Amino acid sequence: MNIISRAEWGARAPRARSTVTWGDRREVVVHYSEGPTTQTVRSIQDFHMGPDRRWSDVGYNFLVDVQGRIYEGRGWLTVGAHAPDHNSSGIGICMIGRDGDATPAAERSIRAIYDEACRRAGRSLAKLGHRDVYETSCPGDQLWNWVHAGMPTDNVDEQEDDMPDYVSVGMSESQDLPPGEWVTINWGKEFSDSAHHHWDKGGPSLIVGPARYNLTANVRVEGLAVGTELQARVVEVAEEGGKVETGPIAEYAASKGATFLHYNVAADTVRKGYRVRFQVAQYGTTPAKVTDGSAKALAWGTA
Repeated sequence: MNIISRAEWGARAPRARSTVTWGDRREVVVHYSEGPTTQTVRSIQDFHMGPDRRWSDVGYNFLVDVQGRIYEGRGWLTVGAHAPDHNSSGIGICMIGRDGDATPAAERSIRAIYDEACRRAGRSLAKLGHRDVYETSCPGDQLWNWVHAGMPTDNVDEQEDDMPDYVSVGMSESQDLPPGEWVTINWGKEFSDSAHHHWDKGGPSLIVGPARYNLTANVRVEGLAVGTELQARVVEVAEEGGKVETGPIAEYAASKGATFLHYNVAADTVRKGYRVRFQVAQYGTTPAKVTDGSAKALAWGTA
């Protein structure tokens, strides 16, 4: 089991810390962050230590993202701040995401932390969701049901090996790129989309949730002065209500002549009822154009 250390994810130093022994540990308490899967551990720590919470450190002992990466929070024997009256007895594990975002990889990592905690304690620990010890909806129905099913990991490898859906699209016409505005790229050409993520009718959507996916997008931008700042990102847009959740931002500088932006999401998860789209922005003083582009994506586990 590989754990990304506090130094590796850039943790702030705790203001204070209290420790317990393995004899004090009786349970593992599972949480979710109730934020987007793109949240960083450092942003969660900053919120916990900020003016709204004023805690001494990030509240959880460990955090897990939807790719299954495990991050050291307060660690094995430091008292947490994740569940009142259970911070000494419980090891708090937080999945970064909301209800429905849990992936087999995340579940496998949570189970690995639990198994290692039992090994270190020399006995079995109780498996609990946050709502079992506190009046809250955390960790959401999906994770809570999984915890109460015994944290099963049967057939996870089989699920991970499922053949992904393949999406390949391109632009059919150029788009204006005014200064300081995020522009959603429309994909008028469809080369492959057997699962109908793009819905065979053009438009901006690339992947429809629920799905795990990776994505590569390439666009050509013309009309910018050399050195002009550009940014690209993915967004997940709710099919009802239009709520937008933003993904990681990549930054570029315009070159002489046309500027080519290459953007990649190695792995992420989009929830049910949301669609993945790709956006570009430029911060010059004059309008520009996105004159050409293409995108390719793989998606696993779609409903």
